[in-house]
Parts: sequence; structure tokens; C-alpha cells
Amino acid sequence: MINRLRYFFELILLLPFFPFFYFKGKKLRETIIKLKPQSEFLELGFDKDAKNILIIGESTAAGVGASTKENTFASQVYHQSQQTYNIHNLGKNGLKAKKLKRLLTHAKQEIPQKFEFAIILIGANDCFKFTPPGRFRYQLKDFIELLQIEKSVQRIIIPSIAPVQHFPSIPGPMRFFLGLHRSILTRELKSLGKKIPALDFNNFKIEMTSDLLASDGIHPSDTGYAMLAKATLLSFQKYK
Repeated sequence: MINRLRYFFELILLLPFFPFFYFKGKKLRETIIKLKPQSEFLELGFDKDAKNILIIGESTAAGVGASTKENTFASQVYHQSQQTYNIHNLGKNGLKAKKLKRLLTHAKQEIPQKFEFAIILIGANDCFKFTPPGRFRYQLKDFIELLQIEKSVQRIIIPSIAPVQHFPSIPGPMRFFLGLHRSILTRELKSLGKKIPALDFNNFKIEMTSDLLASDGIHPSDTGYAMLAKATLLSFQKYK
């Protein structure tokens, strides 16, 4: 309830700036460097005795900003875990929480029927679109239940939402409101983590430096993906 009130006051603050943000957002989409995805669909490891990890989500899962597929989040997880797991990666640039089910459904024929773990990379685009917190929570909860029922997933890890408030390509006033909405959605993820025993919300904090971002000033660089994978894998230590 308190988080819904925060969202309400956020909208009140945002309303006078909306025309400015609309214009700036449109201009940003036209001028920003377009980087191609490197891992929209990626499979790593084919050991029938190894545990399966599903990685699914937005542009960070799609590998936007990585120089090659070997430097994507999925590849970093695979190699930093000493190739312990089979990795099946599904990513879509611009994805919001409501489209997670659709992304999974379209790939059903190409991925295993069972996963021990799932990593969901989500939240940045829901910040950009100012998705209502209650809707964001419901869409994620619905998707997590789908993973548990249809894919027998035992543990779900959601890393912290991308630090949208620190993206240098985005004008300062916009970053303020993006950071505000990120904190609102982060509270929803923390609450979900307390309600769903199988969910581990890994709300790690990374000190942002220029070398962690790709040339577009928004997506992770190779170094950024390596650090993201390292932070995410900390969640797996408790399940070994």
C-alpha cells in the first residue's frame, strides 16, 4: 500500500515534466548508438548430468553492449561457474515484465522441459515505461509460478534492476525520475522475495564507472557483463 502511494506521488511530480521527457525521449531514441544483441538465443554446455539454468529477460539477457557472444552475461555465467551448468539463454531488447511469458512460450520447442535454476533479468524497461508497481509485481509473480509449474524450476534468481539513474546518455532530470521509479520497483522485488520461498532477489550494488558501460552509455560493456555475472553467481553459492 505504501509503495502504491509512492507511485502516486511520483506521478504527481512527473506530470509537469511529461512534455519535456516525451520530447527528450523521442530525440534520444533517434540519436542513440544502436548496438546489436549478441545472445537473443544462446545455448552453452551439453552435459546431460549437469543442472540446467534458464536465463531470460531484457537487453542484458540479449547481450546488447557486449562485443561478442563470448562476452555476454550468459557466457560469463557459464565460464565463471567453471562450466558447471548447462545454460539456455533467451533475451529480447526492450522487454518488459509482461512479455516474459511470451518470450518463453515462443522458445518452448528449443529448450529443455526442466530447469533447476532460472535467472530473470528484468526491470529497466519497466522503469523507462513507469510500469505501475502492482502490475509489475503481478506480472513477475505470474511468470515465476509458470516457471515452477511448467519448467519445474526450483530456484529463481533476480539480480538488481539495472542502475538506470546512472546512465550518462540520459538527461539528468530524467535520471532522477528513473531512479525514483527503480526504487519503487525494487521494493516490489524485495517484497516478492519475502513471499516466494523459491525466489532470491539479489539486490547487489555496483559502483558505476565508465568502463562498465558500452559505447551507447546505457548497456553493459564486456567488463560490465563480467561484473554482473560475478555478482549474480554469489546467489548460487548457497545452493551448491
